[in-house]
Amino acid sequence: MMFAGLADIFEGIQAPFSESSDSPLYAIMPVPGRVSYFVGKDRESFACLLVSTSDRTGRPHPPIRLESLDAQFELHCRLKKSGEPEQEGRFTVIRCRESDGETTRYFLSVCETILCMLGDNPTRAHIATAVNRLAAIFQKIRQPPARSLNGLFGELYFLLRSGNAVRALTAWRVDENARFDFADGDARLDVKAAGGRSRVHTFSYEQCNPPSGTVAVVASMHVEQISGGSSLRSVIGQIESRISGHADLVLKLHETVAATLGASLNDGLSRRFDMRLAEASLQFFDLEVVPAIRGSLPAGVSDVHFRSDLSALASLSVEALIDRDPVFWDLLPRVQ
Repeated sequence: MMFAGLADIFEGIQAPFSESSDSPLYAIMPVPGRVSYFVGKDRESFACLLVSTSDRTGRPHPPIRLESLDAQFELHCRLKKSGEPEQEGRFTVIRCRESDGETTRYFLSVCETILCMLGDNPTRAHIATAVNRLAAIFQKIRQPPARSLNGLFGELYFLLRSGNAVRALTAWRVDENARFDFADGDARLDVKAAGGRSRVHTFSYEQCNPPSGTVAVVASMHVEQISGGSSLRSVIGQIESRISGHADLVLKLHETVAATLGASLNDGLSRRFDMRLAEASLQFFDLEVVPAIRGSLPAGVSDVHFRSDLSALASLSVEALIDRDPVFWDLLPRVQ
């Protein structure tokens, strides 16, 4: 980022005290180089991002109130900056309503992305759109996990090691119902992460019967959590660095992670994985030769899944996959 981390700024703010409760009071510090933004702390020590609006076109957005986040648009509030007289102003105030440090840091991390998306002098409409996306993320982290932690790590490993992280993240699935983890042009790729040492994975009928004209591949790897490994949080941070000039993709990264981990987000972000094992065990296989149910399904039958053992199959080299479709040059991991 081109500015100080919002979490670092927040740590230096003392919660405000005032006997008056006529209007909201926030202790603030400016975001360096950003005239429209302040990091704030309210009387309850909750973290806030305050954003000034450059226009008054259209109606103000109605307030948003979730269990762990709220937002009030163009709120008249009092501001207290250390060593300076109290001021008043009108700001959109986005507040994390959780007091634990992990959720606060996550909130401020996503706010950094929001800030980059909005830029200086954001409009009323752009602020509303960004806040709605942030609210959607915080709704997702109140829900049960949608997929396994090992599977998410496998996908994030791919994004981190891909030849072109921007293109890979653009190709990454947009929701949990996507048939493949990555789709770009005629290329289809699904990542399977096995916790043991066998290459037995669960497939869907649709994955093993890909659309005609596509090159469909499964990436199989072994995944293991170890105390000295790379945390999911650090892997995500490294991916952010690779796509730092594309704020919308950074937000997509957060949205997909939140949708996958749900209420287990804080625990999942702290889990550590063996990157060397993932790299050493990674192999690619043609989905059309994976042991599977082929042909038409009986009438009325759908959502078919099965487990297949890939250990007897011949793997495909990266070079062979690139020959089949040059898109794989950008999608596939580069050896470190």
